[in-house]
Amino acid sequence: MRSRIIIILIFITVCLSCTKNIDLDLPLKNPRLVVKGIITNEFGSCQVVLSKTMKYNFTYEYTGINYERGAFVVISDDSNNSDTLVERLPGKYFSHADKYRGQVGRTYKIDIITKDGTHYQSVPEKMTSVPKIDSIYFTRDTKDRYKENPNSYKYKIYITWQDPKDTVNYYMRGNSYYWNNTWKDSIAWISVFNDYSFNGKYIRSLVESAYGQKYFYIKVNLYSLSKSNYDFWNLLFQQTYSSSDDDANAMVPLAGNIFNVNDPKDYAIGYFQVSATSSKQVYIDH
Repeated sequence: MRSRIIIILIFITVCLSCTKNIDLDLPLKNPRLVVKGIITNEFGSCQVVLSKTMKYNFTYEYTGINYERGAFVVISDDSNNSDTLVERLPGKYFSHADKYRGQVGRTYKIDIITKDGTHYQSVPEKMTSVPKIDSIYFTRDTKDRYKENPNSYKYKIYITWQDPKDTVNYYMRGNSYYWNNTWKDSIAWISVFNDYSFNGKYIRSLVESAYGQKYFYIKVNLYSLSKSNYDFWNLLFQQTYSSSDDDANAMVPLAGNIFNVNDPKDYAIGYFQVSATSSKQVYIDH
């Protein structure tokens, strides 16, 4: 893997020294829609981010994400309730905060009509329940301090919750921090798991172990997942963190649950996630 990284770096260095356009014969030669979306049981929770993959025929100049603007995006359920999402930022579409909220037991899907008229639709998914987080707390080790900042101590954050009995459950857990007057998700601390090893048990989970200074908030969200969504995330993580050249060579674009209505072979990369969520937050004040 190390030799592979070195070769890639050399290749990039050579490319940056010239401006010649190069055609690469790669699987995603043509642009494909990329969807990152979710709805939970909280008001205004439906968010969909649309972008396009870039063709591998370009001068090596980074231009950022190719957001899909001007799309028509609608969320609907199995009771004919719907909401047309609003594009508040380029390529980022939001439901109305006071109008639409997911409900456990209901089935949801999104319809996307891109600016060029292509109609995509997600496979309907049912929102399953999620256990309530009973408590959140932290411990601090004053003897364990960050070498480069002696004022930063080692904190461990825990939550407690009861897993339901006699059912197979799939979960996602994510942390966020209160920073600059808003909550910011910590992508590095997303985990996906099932209850095979603790079905029906009362759980005490370590959700983060990190250095930090006093006076900050941390919030933990626990999400329910469908089996197909769990499988999607698992495969994505395996491809992202593959540790061998064989694994890297086997990487393919991930088809999620979103397809072209008129051409099932045309799928979007990504997933529209339907999840109930439970959260707790704690203020680190010493």
